[in-house]
Amino acid sequence: MIAYVTRRALQLSSFLNRMQQTPMTLWSNWTYAKRIMAFYPILFLSTICHFGISGLAPGFEQIVLEFHVGPDKLSWLISICMLGSFIGCYTLALLTDRFGRRPIWLFAALWVFLCSIWGAVSDSYTSLLLSRFFASWAAGVSEPVSVTTTNDLFFLHERGTQCGVQSVWLSLGASLSPVITGFLIQSKGWRWYKWVLSILAGFDLLWIFFCSPETRYRRNLHESVDVAGADEFSDKSAGTRQSLNEIAVSYEEKTTLETSASHQSAIDAPVRKRSYLLELKPWSPVDKDVNVLAAFFRAWATWSYLSIAWAVTSWAIHVSCVIVLISLIPIYLGATPYNFTTSQQGLTFLAACVGNILGSFLCGYMTDKLSQWSARRNNGVFEPEMRLPVVIFPAVAVPVGLLMFGIGLEKKFHWIVPVIGSGLVGTGLTGIAAIVEAYMMDSYAPVLADGIVNLYGFKSIVSFAIGFAVVPWLKLNGIIPVFCILSAMVIVVDAFAMVIYIWGKRLRERDARLRVLAF
Repeated sequence: MIAYVTRRALQLSSFLNRMQQTPMTLWSNWTYAKRIMAFYPILFLSTICHFGISGLAPGFEQIVLEFHVGPDKLSWLISICMLGSFIGCYTLALLTDRFGRRPIWLFAALWVFLCSIWGAVSDSYTSLLLSRFFASWAAGVSEPVSVTTTNDLFFLHERGTQCGVQSVWLSLGASLSPVITGFLIQSKGWRWYKWVLSILAGFDLLWIFFCSPETRYRRNLHESVDVAGADEFSDKSAGTRQSLNEIAVSYEEKTTLETSASHQSAIDAPVRKRSYLLELKPWSPVDKDVNVLAAFFRAWATWSYLSIAWAVTSWAIHVSCVIVLISLIPIYLGATPYNFTTSQQGLTFLAACVGNILGSFLCGYMTDKLSQWSARRNNGVFEPEMRLPVVIFPAVAVPVGLLMFGIGLEKKFHWIVPVIGSGLVGTGLTGIAAIVEAYMMDSYAPVLADGIVNLYGFKSIVSFAIGFAVVPWLKLNGIIPVFCILSAMVIVVDAFAMVIYIWGKRLRERDARLRVLAF
C-alpha cells in the first residue's frame, strides 16, 4: 500500500485495488461496516480475557475466608495469569501465521469458556489458581492476535485510531471489571463472577463464529511498500529522499520482473467470490511455508531491533504499573482508614476506566493527525517516527499518577487522591499502547507478528514478576520508595522515544541489513 499526503487529505494507492480477488476474501474489498463487524468480536475476546484476570480482585476477602490463604497468596491469583499469558503469547499466538487467525480466535474463546466453568466449580485454592493459569493462555493469544488483526483490516491512516480502540477494549476488560464484579461478588459471591465470565465467553464464541471471517492473506506484492525504511526503497545518499510515487513505480517494475510464475498465476486467475457459508468454516488454509519453531525464535530475535526493544520495554513498564495498582487497591483501600466495602473497592476502578478511554482516543487520534500534518510539512513523505512525539502525554501522566497513588496511601490522604492517581496511570496505559503498536505496524510490518508476540509476551513475564514481588517489595522498602522507583523507570524508558524519533530511520535502515531473521 502506498500512502502520500496532499494539502487536503491522505490518499491511498493500494496494489490490492489492481488485483483480482484471491481465494481468500480480501479485506480491501469489504465495506468499512463489515471490517468493524469482523474486528469487534476479536476485541471483545481480549476484553473478557482481561475481565477474567482482574475481575476477581474485589472477591479476595471472600476467598481468604473460604480457602484460608494470606495476602501474599492472593496476589498470586493475578500474577499467575501473567505467566499463563506469557506462555500463550509464545506458543498459541505463533500458530496464527500457519493455521490462520480464525481457528485461533475460536479456540481461545472456547478455552476461556471451559476454564471459567472450571473456576466456578473449584473446591480449593489450588484448583482455582490452576483454572486461572490455563484460562490466561487465551489472554496471551488475544492480545497479539487483536493487533495483527488491526493490521490486517485497516489502512495506514486508520491504524493509530484503531490501535487506540483496540487498547480501550483490552484495558477496559482489566479496569472496568472490578467495578462490575464488586457489586456482583458482594451480592452473589465470587463464583457467580466466574459463571458470568463463562456466559460472556460463550456469547463471544458464537459472535466470532458468525461475524469474523479469516483475515490472513499473502501480501507479497505490496507489503514491502508499506514498510518505511526498507532498504530497497530508501536512498542511501545523505540528505536525499525518494518520493513515494517513484517508489510505487519502481516497486511495480521490480515486482513484475521478480515475481514467481506460480504467484503471478494465482493473481491473474479469476476466482469466484466466497459465499457467507464458506466464510463460516472454523478452519483456514494451512500455510506450509511458515515454520512454527522458527517463528518462536524470530519473536526473540526482534530484540536485536532497537526500536522494537524500546516499544516492548515501554509497554511492559506501563502494564506493570497497572498490575501493582490492581494488586494493592483491595489490600489498602479495604483496610483502615478507608475501610471500603467490596463494591466500593470496585468503584475506585472507574477512574482507571475513564483514563483508559481518554488515553486511547487522545493518543491514538493524535498520532494519526500529527503524522499526517508532519508528512505535509515533509514534502508529502510519511515517516513512522512522526507518531512518537505524542509519547510526552503518557510520559508525564503516569509518573504523576503513581506518585499521587503511593504518597496518598502512605500519608492517608483523602481517597480521591489515590483514585485520581490510578486514573492517570490508566491514561498512560492505553496511550502508550496506541502509539507503539501503530509505530510497529508502520515501520516493521514484515516482522509485525513476531514483534507483537514479543511486545505482549515480555509484558506478561515482567508483570508476572512484579505481581509476585510487589507485596514483599513494599514490606522491605515502603510505599513511597517503591512508587518513586516506578515513576523514575517510566520517565527514563519513555524519554528514550526521543532517541528513536531522531535516529529511527537510520535504525530501520540498519535493521533491514541485519540477517537475524533470515530463517
